[in-house]
Amino acid sequence: MKFLPDVQGLQQTVPVSWHGGLRAERACWQGTPVFVKTLDTTYPDLRLRFEHEGAVAAMVTHPQVVPLLARTPAQLIFPWIEGETLRELVERGPVAPDAALRITAGVLRGVTALHDRGITHQDLKPENVLLAGASPTAAAVRLIDFGMSHARDLPNDIHGGTRMGTPHFMAPEQFLGVRGEPRSDLYSVGVLLFDCLAGQPPYEDALAWLAGLPQRRLPLPGPAALHSLLNHAMARDPEARPSSAREMLAELTQVAARLGVSLDPETSPAP
Repeated sequence: MKFLPDVQGLQQTVPVSWHGGLRAERACWQGTPVFVKTLDTTYPDLRLRFEHEGAVAAMVTHPQVVPLLARTPAQLIFPWIEGETLRELVERGPVAPDAALRITAGVLRGVTALHDRGITHQDLKPENVLLAGASPTAAAVRLIDFGMSHARDLPNDIHGGTRMGTPHFMAPEQFLGVRGEPRSDLYSVGVLLFDCLAGQPPYEDALAWLAGLPQRRLPLPGPAALHSLLNHAMARDPEARPSSAREMLAELTQVAARLGVSLDPETSPAP
């Protein structure tokens, strides 16, 4: 990752979004297709969040995490990943169990790398999971967006005490303002798997569930062999969840073996 003191010139820019003081564009930089986030505000809190995201993204190098190519005082430059988000895949209907298991394995591999660096993502949701080449495989997974993340080695947690997250996918303790709990990410991964298999998340009124009000959970989707893993990951109490992303990945690998699913089929390499 390069830190560059000057704002970089971009070619062939195509607007993607503008949200929260950040302009997102597809562009060409130094002959490479890139995705660029540009700070487009002077609001101090938004600058802090921008700088935080850049600092966290620069800390991790792993095949299942989109790498940060360069930072400037106002830009974060990532490679452009051709493909689709997990959200786009699920919107076409429930995902087959073998593909859902492979995607979840890829997510857990990326999450393991984050947790090894003392980072909790805090906003794992289908929009933040890219599938390179639109391939429903573990190797195609790319995790993105560290705007809400917590990093143990950074001096300040700019979101400390806040209820940051996406209600349908955030863990109950996040709703209470708990930050930096790795098992919060594991809850979110469990909901991602549920969402893939069912085509929708488990609770219609997620905010009521987070607040502790009784809510009916949708029936567990997919093969019965998966239900124990779903219940384990989506437990309300973090102590009742897998102790680590590695443990959850090992549990998922065992389930896949019982179902005869190869998590890394040789016929489906990542682009």
